[in-house]
Amino acid sequence: MSIRAIIVDDEKNARENLAFALKKHCSDVEIVGEAASVEQAIEVINNTDPNLVFLDIQMPGGNGFQLLEYFETYNFNVIFVTAFDQYAIKAIRFSAIDYLLKPINVVELKEAVQRFSRRTKFADHGLHLKQLNSNLNSPEQAKIALPTQDRIEFIPVKEIIHCKGESNYTKIHFQNRPPLLVAKTLVEFEELLSEYQFIRVHKTHLVNLNQVKAYIKNDGGYLLMENEDNIAISRRRKESVLHALSLLKMISS
Repeated sequence: MSIRAIIVDDEKNARENLAFALKKHCSDVEIVGEAASVEQAIEVINNTDPNLVFLDIQMPGGNGFQLLEYFETYNFNVIFVTAFDQYAIKAIRFSAIDYLLKPINVVELKEAVQRFSRRTKFADHGLHLKQLNSNLNSPEQAKIALPTQDRIEFIPVKEIIHCKGESNYTKIHFQNRPPLLVAKTLVEFEELLSEYQFIRVHKTHLVNLNQVKAYIKNDGGYLLMENEDNIAISRRRKESVLHALSLLKMISS
């Protein structure tokens, strides 16, 4: 099946380079339109009904996120194309949406298009885009996309109690729901969740400080979580963990 795609980027050279790379390396992608601004992109999307939008984030007169806010429903998926922007990339990864860094790497481009091709239910992509908008507009209610073997679940961050690293996987424990085993490393979750008061307390454990019930001094010190799990604190991380807990007024400093 041919993928109907449009390219949205304010730089003409960037649009031309991406179009050339797609034509040369992704023969199943048909470029049906281009746009240099958010306003033009809205018109092109409405006129061409694409399956896929290659969307630059930073553009004059509005960014890619604002383009998505215009649509109430999504009949298309998005692959963001951006220069390095840590905040934007973290938000995109949080919602399990693909992105490409400029200058475009051909291998990464092919892999992103292949991932899109494996997803046949275009309507499902709207969940990711809606969640991205929601997370950007209401970060205190953020949900993180957790890919499992047969689905992607969107779980409120505040419901995560702790994460346990298991080689290249992470088992995530929640309030009122069974744990999930996710094919991401603990390091990846540490990076994504650091701004939500999650802290690494052991080489295999990342905890939500807001889910700590008590600090127990016995046996070298460990955390009692709200679900009654006991999480050991490694010796070298003990000082930083106790400092973080004191900042939250959970223990006296």
